[in-house]
Amino acid sequence: MAKKGKHRVSKVKKNNQTTNKMKKQGKLKLQRHRTKVQKQRQPTQAEPEYSSESEESSNEWADMLDEEEQAYITGRLARQPQLLSDIPPEEEKKKNLKRKRTRKKEQKQGKQKPGSDSGAASLDDSENSDVEEQYEKELSERPVKKLRPLLPIKTKEGVVERMEECEESDSDKEEESPEVQSEEEGSESEGSDSGVEDKDKEEKAQEPETITTVQLLAARRDRLQHEKLRIGALCSSLLESPEKKLKNLFPILYLMEERLRDGTPNLLSVRKLASLSAAEVYRDLLPDYKIRHQDYTDVKLKKDTLALYKYEKELLEFYKRYLQRLEKATNVLRRKMGDNRKPDEGTLSLALISLRCMGGMLVARPQFNYADNIAQTLVPHLDSRVPAARDIVKECIETVFREDNKGDITLTIVRLINQLVKRRGERLHPSALDCLLALDIRDVQLDEQVDLQHKHKQDAKHKKRIINLSKKEKKRAKKLKEVERELLETRAAEDAAARRRTLAEVTRTVFLIYFRVLKTAPHSRLLAAALDGLAKFTHVINLEYYSELVAILTALSRDGLVSASSQLRCVCCVLAVLRGAGDALNVDPAAAHDRLFAAAATVTSAEDVRMALEGVSEVTRRARRVSAGVLQAFAKRLAELAARLPPHAALAALALLHQLLQHKPVSLLLAPEEGTCGRYSALSPSAEHCGAAAAGLHELAVLARSVHPTVRAAATAMLNHTWPHELTGLTPMQIYKQYDGSQLCFKPAIPPKPLQTAKSIVGFAQPSFGAECTAIEETTSLTLKENVVR
Repeated sequence: MAKKGKHRVSKVKKNNQTTNKMKKQGKLKLQRHRTKVQKQRQPTQAEPEYSSESEESSNEWADMLDEEEQAYITGRLARQPQLLSDIPPEEEKKKNLKRKRTRKKEQKQGKQKPGSDSGAASLDDSENSDVEEQYEKELSERPVKKLRPLLPIKTKEGVVERMEECEESDSDKEEESPEVQSEEEGSESEGSDSGVEDKDKEEKAQEPETITTVQLLAARRDRLQHEKLRIGALCSSLLESPEKKLKNLFPILYLMEERLRDGTPNLLSVRKLASLSAAEVYRDLLPDYKIRHQDYTDVKLKKDTLALYKYEKELLEFYKRYLQRLEKATNVLRRKMGDNRKPDEGTLSLALISLRCMGGMLVARPQFNYADNIAQTLVPHLDSRVPAARDIVKECIETVFREDNKGDITLTIVRLINQLVKRRGERLHPSALDCLLALDIRDVQLDEQVDLQHKHKQDAKHKKRIINLSKKEKKRAKKLKEVERELLETRAAEDAAARRRTLAEVTRTVFLIYFRVLKTAPHSRLLAAALDGLAKFTHVINLEYYSELVAILTALSRDGLVSASSQLRCVCCVLAVLRGAGDALNVDPAAAHDRLFAAAATVTSAEDVRMALEGVSEVTRRARRVSAGVLQAFAKRLAELAARLPPHAALAALALLHQLLQHKPVSLLLAPEEGTCGRYSALSPSAEHCGAAAAGLHELAVLARSVHPTVRAAATAMLNHTWPHELTGLTPMQIYKQYDGSQLCFKPAIPPKPLQTAKSIVGFAQPSFGAECTAIEETTSLTLKENVVR
């Protein structure tokens, strides 16, 4: 059995143990504790100046030289003033001779004692002194060269500064003026004069050159053309292969910045082009679905899946940056209260273009990411002070309302408008509520939704009482619900039930906005927009709100603080509500009829005329539930309106009158009986007791001779108890829009008149001369002979 020896430890391990022990005791000095010694930069020696002694010495030997030699030496002194300073006086020469003798002795001693240090030092000093003297002589003879600084070198001893000699270029030599050369060759006085002139020239050279307007415009044109080509090339290459060239969006987004990297301001035209180009690119690249990313750090993915994941992530990041730049540009339009400063025209146009780009992205991709953020940015601009901004946002929101299939973004926008109404109140612009008229609310029944919810709750309670599920069954049912929800999300077809629920929520929010306006701001300019919306969507209001709504509208129609136009709108809204649920309400419409009959006699503006015609059309739709006297009064009022309104409004009034003539009490007005008693009072406040039965429709005879051919044909046909074929199938409001000539679209078209050439009439100042000319014309034959030279 082998003996157990000591465990051998390697030398490396022993060193490590000792170092660790010393480190714990604090005795070990590491390299990072050593102080780094940097070589300090030595100050440059100043050039020697002239002294009085040198000048005196120069005068002593100057007398011994010729004029040419004196001129040569003074020229050299002007270029190299250190020449005389290097010449030692006589006493110093003697001292230098003594030093040389002692050095020679020391050198001899050093040769005798080679081991001594002093001899070696003296030998080195003598050699160095001779080399230095020779080097100084060579430097004095060499021409002065320029020194160029180089990058320093970091060594163990420290930082070493470096310099490099560089020769003068031809351009530097050419820059030397002849005055400077004469200064070198001439005296000091002449040199001082030339130095002043050089300073003047240097100051002139430092002054900035003036740039003309033509040069600025040319530079702007060249830069704009360059950026156009650059943006076009980047966008085209990006659309060719989006997965590979997605980085091209970096320079496009950079060109949207206010300032470039060098601090110069960017051109507004370039920023506009970049914004519009990026919007077109994003319309082609962005998908119709929302990108939802998960954390795949611990999951191994395929190569194609990983590439698609990275591409979508980068695309989403670029899209976010693009929207941030657009929002920053549109902040000019959102000014604080009391800020009446007018923005710059260029900045304002850029803000409008950015607003249009954001609206275009919302219309093109309403289901993509950041659609809610775009809506939050756009909706406050409905109350902007700039009319163009309001029109852009209104048009965008109306387009979204018409084209949205799911209803999610519609619900978001409507809620934002509700918050805007709550925050702004009476100060809000009516365009914020006008865009709600574009909503397509037709198949919504709020009462049915409430009943279904109540029934569902009752059934759920009854089911829980009957069936007591175990924990496993509850977990199973919960998982089944989650799977069904995921299947609904992945299904391509639209879920009708979900859309119905969303649309019902939209309708509730819309009516909440309208009722808030009626209660909190009845005398504001928002009243007209709220009344138009109630009149349009009154068919989906809950029955329990009808009575309260009619009472509020009737009170507003009698309020003296409300304008005449708004009172007329209140009456039309009441009639629309009664048309939808007239049988279920115990409301007498006589007050609304009287108010409409009195207001129709005084309408002047085009908007009031349209509202009056819409109100009468509501009465015509409920003609079977209206008394005969009221129908006769409105028929007479329509004939009076047709006689004094423009052609398109007259045709709409005649169309309504034609519908009323289908009822027997109204048709008697075409041929009133002789035995009728009473008298018609056009200014009567009551439509029932105005005596319209005693009046005839005499205005039709006047309209039968109208200038407008269609009005003339319609009046003539009504006198004959017929109606023109071209107007059959059109509602009164459709006729009102089609025959409206305010947009210079005339129907029927006006044929151009043929041009009539006027006969030229020649007059003569002397009658005798005219008679002579006439006689010559009559006697001269105008027939050509056959043998005419061709």
